[in-house]
Amino acid sequence: MEKETARLEAFSDGIFGVAITLLAIDIGIKEYDGASNLSLWHDIAERWPEYFAYFNSFALVLLVWMGHHTILKPVRRANVATLFLNGAILLLVALFPFPTRTVGRFIGTQAEATAVAFYAGFTGLIGLSMLLLTLYLRSHQRLLMAGDPGIAVLQRLPRWQLTGVIAYAGLAGLTLLSPRSALVGTFVMWLFWAVVLLRSEAHATLE
Repeated sequence: MEKETARLEAFSDGIFGVAITLLAIDIGIKEYDGASNLSLWHDIAERWPEYFAYFNSFALVLLVWMGHHTILKPVRRANVATLFLNGAILLLVALFPFPTRTVGRFIGTQAEATAVAFYAGFTGLIGLSMLLLTLYLRSHQRLLMAGDPGIAVLQRLPRWQLTGVIAYAGLAGLTLLSPRSALVGTFVMWLFWAVVLLRSEAHATLE
């Protein structure tokens, strides 16, 4: 059977591309009076929290896009519920530059814990939206391409997605004790997602 999700996937790819672009849009240093080579180097180094937030979020959005591709790969056609669930993912991904800027600007301030908790919690919501789409597609086999090896991936993926959602909730709570540790935890999480995707690809190849 021929896939009928080309428009859905193209639209989704466009949103992911816009989101990644917006992550970097506010990074920079405005021209100011009295600037010197030394002061500019100092200002560049001082913006490290924004660089860290950008790199962390870029890696995460890239992996979410890869995971999104994995989820939709065995899908033959999308019904209204699929479009709504997919739209929820895109809504959160498009808004992800907001928590990214927030954590980048408030690291090292008195509001650091709130900024990191917001960032970790928001990332967990993206993971939850991916989980809901996966569970829906897994339970509606008529939307999938019969015999596609990606179906086996959909069967295994939810447990890892749920683990990720729980982990992000834990990191949000960890900010009460150690915001920096929670922030490092968000960095470790995209390494976790990379391993999950590699394992998913390996399982699909073996099927």
